[in-house]
Amino acid sequence: MSLSPRDSVTAVFDLFRAHGTSDYVGEAVSQESHALQAGALASAAGHPPAVVAGCLLHDVGHMLGLRFPDRYGRMGDCGVMAHEGIGAAWLESLGFPATTAALVRRHVDAKRYRCFKDPSYRGRLSEASKVTLGYQGGPMGAEEAAAFEADPLGPLILQMRDFDEAAKVPGLAVPDLESYRPLLEGLVAAKA
Repeated sequence: MSLSPRDSVTAVFDLFRAHGTSDYVGEAVSQESHALQAGALASAAGHPPAVVAGCLLHDVGHMLGLRFPDRYGRMGDCGVMAHEGIGAAWLESLGFPATTAALVRRHVDAKRYRCFKDPSYRGRLSEASKVTLGYQGGPMGAEEAAAFEADPLGPLILQMRDFDEAAKVPGLAVPDLESYRPLLEGLVAAKA
């Protein structure tokens, strides 16, 4: 039995209520603050709802790791191993569209690609992001980077990475989570 759009979004919001105030893997903002900032950046850039949702929800896998601490591997003190795939699969199970899930699943690829393409990019990463890069496979190799460049979603995934990096400003005022309910419910309803 599938969930209604309202129930699917409530499941997401319940996860945020339970774990959104947790530290965002070594950064100066909470999980929820990081998510809301990323969503606000995507919205301000004029992206469609599925992309805004992908940016907003890109790190739900970390919160799922907090909910089920014995189920998933850890990246030291910096979050959940393979959080991108965990989050994408969970969102798919709730009825979110393929584009949203793909952005969640692929957002780590953008960091790995940038580190391959521009080795100085690694030096600009936060300390936590440098640690997680090692767990995430390090910079891409040439073959993997060529496949990333051929992916039609590649440019969007790279822009999402920009939002991800920029969404770490302590105390930044952005729309709250509840303000995204109509957008998220609309996405799930449209896919149903």
